[in-house]
Amino acid sequence: MAQNQKDFRDRAARRELYIGENIRAYFTGKSGEPIAGEVVSLSEGGLGFLCDPRFASELEVNDHYQMKIYYDARSHFTTSVSIRNKSQFTSQGVTYLRVGVAVFVDEVETTETKLENLVVLSKNGAGFIEIDNPMFFDDKRYFRIRGVHPRGMVLEPMDNRHFLLPNQNVVARFTLPGLKPFDQELIIKRSLPKQGRWLENLLIVDFFEPSDKLLMRIAKYILILEPDITVKKLQENGFPIPFLDFILHVEFAQKGIPDEDRAALRPSVIAPHSSSRTAALKQARTVTFWRKNVLIASLKLNFCRNVHENSALNHLGAYNHQLNRRAVVELLEFYHHPDYPLPSIIVPVLQHCILTSIQAKFAFLAVECTPQTEPLFNRLGFTSLPRTVADDDDRKFVALGISNGLYNMTNGIHRDTWERVYKRLYSFLSRKFPHTKNVG
Repeated sequence: MAQNQKDFRDRAARRELYIGENIRAYFTGKSGEPIAGEVVSLSEGGLGFLCDPRFASELEVNDHYQMKIYYDARSHFTTSVSIRNKSQFTSQGVTYLRVGVAVFVDEVETTETKLENLVVLSKNGAGFIEIDNPMFFDDKRYFRIRGVHPRGMVLEPMDNRHFLLPNQNVVARFTLPGLKPFDQELIIKRSLPKQGRWLENLLIVDFFEPSDKLLMRIAKYILILEPDITVKKLQENGFPIPFLDFILHVEFAQKGIPDEDRAALRPSVIAPHSSSRTAALKQARTVTFWRKNVLIASLKLNFCRNVHENSALNHLGAYNHQLNRRAVVELLEFYHHPDYPLPSIIVPVLQHCILTSIQAKFAFLAVECTPQTEPLFNRLGFTSLPRTVADDDDRKFVALGISNGLYNMTNGIHRDTWERVYKRLYSFLSRKFPHTKNVG
């Protein structure tokens, strides 16, 4: 307890300023007359300033004001303050009125309400945020991210004190694992000096202009560093989700999938389950997608040199005369984990299936889908296949032509084409196949 009190006193201690630092405070008194003063001390919870003694009778303890704080000729921010004390102050024969104010911030209950959608992160997460306090020259402070919500973050100072006041705009430099460093403007909201459910000194900030791009960056960082936080949890808390190619690793399950892992998966609307046909396929291979030790998805890739033999889709009327005796890879039995929704994993799954088909030198990748998901595949470059049997159900089939235009003169994968066309399928929703002459 004694250490906690000492920490609180340390953070409440003021930073004494010399008058030449030229940080000034302005607000309007009860009479309507503007009151200006020179800031001479500063803490994380308030400040002290000097003004004309004639305003002593106008400023009462516990009065609230909107104060503008200027730290150069053009830059300022406005914060709510409450008068805490006032006294006479003499310097070099001149008498001033010294006024101490506390920054007026939300009550604890209001703060907790603001943080309802907070995703709490572990204390020892890698990466940091650098904030340059514009009120002082080259004054950089470093913070860890302890929690994130769609409008802002909770930060933990890595050094002792920061002297950032509520409603102050700052530019933060994010240096986080898995991401290129980037800058983001933040608004300081308040400090939490060991109260409520937080047992540490923390800083609450809001994003100045939150965007899907920014929130996806934060979501990517969380998914890399916090294995216990799922995509579903982030979605429930209002975060847009990037495609998960950066955390999924792929394995060929030669000995099958353990029952306890398979039990957590659910059938997908893409490549539905059909055990009576797929169990006897000799050329089918089971592919699993993992996030560390959690099975995210599984599927079967069936390699058909001839669709009339060893095919799970031919008897359903998936192939017409154009695909007779063509080498086709069939995507079958696609299951995924309910905590990792289909939109977040479909693109990296398809990327892997396409890459596998290219490496195996097959002509087409065929997938069974539904009328609802067929347009999605069409936008990704797949072509709808006409049924050769009566449409007595809602089955749809699509295929992507792979071999034409994807090999260079040495019969290898052309890296530029792969990067440009397939590395980010979702960014080429209306693409056309590249001409062979432009690829080699």
